[in-house]
Amino acid sequence: MFRRAQTADADAIGRFQTRAWEQTYRGLVPDEYLDATKWHVRAARWFDRIASGGRAVWLAEVDGELIGVASTQPTRSDRPDLPSTELASLYVDAAWHGRGVASPLLERAIGTSPAHLWVFDVNVRAQRFYTKHEFVATAEAQVDVDTGLGETRWVRAVSPSRRATGRGGTRRNAIRAQKHVLRAFMRVNHVYAAPPAGGAPRTLPRRAARATT
Repeated sequence: MFRRAQTADADAIGRFQTRAWEQTYRGLVPDEYLDATKWHVRAARWFDRIASGGRAVWLAEVDGELIGVASTQPTRSDRPDLPSTELASLYVDAAWHGRGVASPLLERAIGTSPAHLWVFDVNVRAQRFYTKHEFVATAEAQVDVDTGLGETRWVRAVSPSRRATGRGGTRRNAIRAQKHVLRAFMRVNHVYAAPPAGGAPRTLPRRAARATT
């Protein structure tokens, strides 16, 4: 069952997020960070997000057990080059990976609309998932100050439904439009496909949230 989260769900979401991070990032993220992160701190954060309306939060449950969480937030006003919706988080319990939870949860969160998110560079499974849902990795990158991991912004600039049938255009034309939007995005933000020889990836200022918070 999929449903919108209420403030009463905050504790369960905090516990679930802590478990999801342990499942996904133990061995990739410094142990000190994972060990120091407490579920009740995350729960308080989720309570504020839901109560304020700052995020729209969706839950996936089976027999009352929380097995997935997704949340979205409006794109920052200083980034008009991006789609208006940011996918801020998407977690599925490891026991339910590959069992048809993540895709419908993503659909509840963003439908077929254009969106963007940050993905850790070490999270290859997530990269495959978002590629399947027609997100494209951009050259915009940053280093997460909490974990020290690199992350890359992924963008779906044209909705899959429009790309498939295209009001006034074919699938091929829609894909061209997607590439055009991404090229424009890169020009506006002065990002390039590769760093200069011997250079480091472009690092941008820390954001308030990403797809793993």
